[in-house]
Amino acid sequence: MSAADRLDPPLVAAIIEAQFPQCAPARVTYLGDGYDNTAFDVNGTWVFRFPKRGDVEQQLLVEMRILPALSDHVPLPIPAFSFHGEPSPGFPRHFGGYPKLAGVPGSQADPERVPFSVLAPILGRFLSRLHAFPVDEAARRGVERQPIDPLVEAIRAEALEDFERLNVVAPDAPLDAWLTYLKSGVPKAGSHSTAALVHNDLAAEHILVGEAARSVTGIIDWSDIAVSDPALDLAGMFHWGGLAFGEAVLSAYEGSIDDRLVSRARFIAACRGVGDVTFGLETDRREYIAGGLRALRLCAGA
Repeated sequence: MSAADRLDPPLVAAIIEAQFPQCAPARVTYLGDGYDNTAFDVNGTWVFRFPKRGDVEQQLLVEMRILPALSDHVPLPIPAFSFHGEPSPGFPRHFGGYPKLAGVPGSQADPERVPFSVLAPILGRFLSRLHAFPVDEAARRGVERQPIDPLVEAIRAEALEDFERLNVVAPDAPLDAWLTYLKSGVPKAGSHSTAALVHNDLAAEHILVGEAARSVTGIIDWSDIAVSDPALDLAGMFHWGGLAFGEAVLSAYEGSIDDRLVSRARFIAACRGVGDVTFGLETDRREYIAGGLRALRLCAGA
């Protein structure tokens, strides 16, 4: 069992109070965890993230270097790390804390009631600014370049490997059609891809929304930030709201768009749907299973 697996509120409180006495007494509440991080609410004011692995720890350190520069460039709130935790006997990796942003994850909103037409221009403008950030400056702050073609192939291979798990949760779904779509792949981006700074995991769970999901109040969890293909972020729009939402976001997007970009975004979204189902089955998280199946229905159909 890793140190991340052993974290609980009392231990986190002790770690934080030892390094940041200004937070004492630390009232700690478990927020949740994904594949990379475990998150806790501290005193109702701060969010502290603890990386589960060494590679995630290194990405957290990159976040801490790039987000201060990015915050002045994008039109939506993003985390501003105020606490830079050091490795200790209680937890062997760097960790961080930032003021809690308003709103709730979009994944908690009923997708049938989300006003996607309201959110589309907001997110289109946000992605325009994010993708216009100078890639040389991002590289100087440690953000790594991630070639898109091998990444798409790896995402596709993983989705195909896990695909038969869908039989467990959706035996009546059009599995043959979905499998055919995933097997077909997409044309390689090659020189058609324009490198940009990307969030690289812009799922609904990382988009904070206000009351009735009629506003976007922040974008969180930048642990996968990279210089790569804008399709990686646009895939999150297709994954959450389907083709109509993705196209509405693109109508407010100021970056370069072509059919290949849209095809890659849609394909990545469908592959990530399989990944969500797999993660949901492995962690008993039904919301991931439902979200993954919804993404497949929206993006892998005709």
